[in-house]
Amino acid sequence: MADRGARQIGGVGLKVTGAIAGTVFVDSLEASVGSLRAEILRLMSSSSEGSVKLIVGGRTLQDDAKRLCDCGVTAASRVLVARGGGGDAAAAAANAAAERAARLERVRKAAEALAGRDGRGLSDDLALDIEDQAGAAVAVRPEDRRHLVLGLVMHDKAKDTMRRGDWAAALDELLLAEEALALCDPALTAAVDNGGLLLLDLVWAAYKLGDLRRLAVSRERLSRARAGLERAHGADLQRLRALTGGAFSPELATYLRLEVLEGLVAFYGGEPAAAAEAAFRGAQAKWRRLQVSDGALAMLQGMGYDMKEARRGLRFSNGDVAAAVDFIQEQRAKQQERDDKRRKLHAWNYERLEYGKTPAGQYVDMEQLDKLQGLGYPRRLAAEALRKHENRGQEALDELAKPERRRALELELSLKEALKTSKATAKAREGPSDAAAAATAGAGSSTSAAAGAGGQDVAGSGATGASGSGGVDPAALQALKTLAEALAASKAGAAGSAGSKHKKHKKDAAGGGGGAAAAAAVAMDVDDETAAVALAAALGDEEEAGQSGSSSSSGEDGDGKEEEDPVKAAEKAELKAAEQELVRHVQSDPMAAYDIDVTEEGNIIAEFLTLLSTGGEGPAS
Repeated sequence: MADRGARQIGGVGLKVTGAIAGTVFVDSLEASVGSLRAEILRLMSSSSEGSVKLIVGGRTLQDDAKRLCDCGVTAASRVLVARGGGGDAAAAAANAAAERAARLERVRKAAEALAGRDGRGLSDDLALDIEDQAGAAVAVRPEDRRHLVLGLVMHDKAKDTMRRGDWAAALDELLLAEEALALCDPALTAAVDNGGLLLLDLVWAAYKLGDLRRLAVSRERLSRARAGLERAHGADLQRLRALTGGAFSPELATYLRLEVLEGLVAFYGGEPAAAAEAAFRGAQAKWRRLQVSDGALAMLQGMGYDMKEARRGLRFSNGDVAAAVDFIQEQRAKQQERDDKRRKLHAWNYERLEYGKTPAGQYVDMEQLDKLQGLGYPRRLAAEALRKHENRGQEALDELAKPERRRALELELSLKEALKTSKATAKAREGPSDAAAAATAGAGSSTSAAAGAGGQDVAGSGATGASGSGGVDPAALQALKTLAEALAASKAGAAGSAGSKHKKHKKDAAGGGGGAAAAAAVAMDVDDETAAVALAAALGDEEEAGQSGSSSSSGEDGDGKEEEDPVKAAEKAELKAAEQELVRHVQSDPMAAYDIDVTEEGNIIAEFLTLLSTGGEGPAS
């Protein structure tokens, strides 16, 4: 909206949405929260200062005396304005719902962004991979992967929300997860127990909220949960017992909660008392089996194991201390493997920067690179082949397997490294102001030099033409010539017939890029035409990087950088923060889903069995 009844516009404009939409101006970010509130009330023609709530980044601005900048408000912030004062209970509830909806929308967008990316790590964005309990990657169709990742991420986020006791927000997140998993291929979801566990959490959240109406109609969800768990686990947990090799399964805690919820639904849904009692009796038997000896716990803790892994080990081994120790050690070894895998991935995130990006802007594929290295090719050379061929493994292998093409690739890589080194040396020799200017002109060349590989015209005189471009200066080109001459000289002594040829090419090298290519041909044992192509490609990559670095000056500000809409920049930063928060909640421990603390279930069982035996109506909720 335009600032209706506005005074003269000046200062900082803040984007607002909600009860009022548009831009609201304050003198500066040093202004108080109260001044912003007063201006919004003025535009809304409202006189009660307690009648609006201001929310920025999910946080409510409550202290009117604080400065906006101290509350994390920036010029790019978006302010959510909600009506209603503290004394109006209905308005307060509406505001709380609006805040929760806004948070949920941020989480949903971040989860959808994560779900839309593959797990190969070919871009700078965060990505997730799908693994089974053994840590092996699970291959699914792209359309199913998107829905499955979205559902799993939202479920993990909801689990964290439940641990914090925010059951209303957790229920919203669980419903989004349920919606996403419902879009997956039924054959996929039938093979895993995630869907059943999600349905149990949905009904449990309704119970914890005291939403008896929702709980009373949850029979269908529980029926689907039981059917899904039985498909994944087998009748009487036969599949799980075959996997664990024992008569006990830790999933017993999951079935305990299922039967407790079935009893609650039967009780509040008006089903016969016998149905509710049967469910609670079955749950009671499982609860007793899940109890672990205090003495056994103390013994394992005395061995240095913490409470969580000691309890889990005793449950998995049916109370056998020796078997629990073996299980804990096995789980620690598996956790070490997961940690090693994460460390390898972390190291790769730095290593991939050295190889640059493909012409389409992707990083080198680590899996393809490992395969080529396993075939005996040097890692750096294999990475360059993959980079040039957009991570198409067969095409990269073809280039490496043919001697002539491989030598040309080695030459191109050497020339690019020499160019990078010469530019760094030249920059170090420049004065501070010249170095700063050079940095601006050639920014990003080390990681984006591949942006234009393969797109340059490399017929004949490509190297000479590149020497006159803004991306490559004469000093850098001379460094390439020097490198070629040095490589040629190192081979001159070993090849007598090459000596006179080297002298000829060395003489030519003083004249231009074609001479550098010819000298390089002697050094790498390739023909002149191949060497010229390699030199032109190396120079072309660098020139393209220089052009991409300077192209941002269109629509530039005083610093030569493209100006970005501050609102869009703030939205992108907010989305990135939400993605990082989601990734932090993703559960990497495959056994964590079974660490249910059954203390509350035990109390529910005892309470409702007593009520059923005395004809009570159930506890107040």
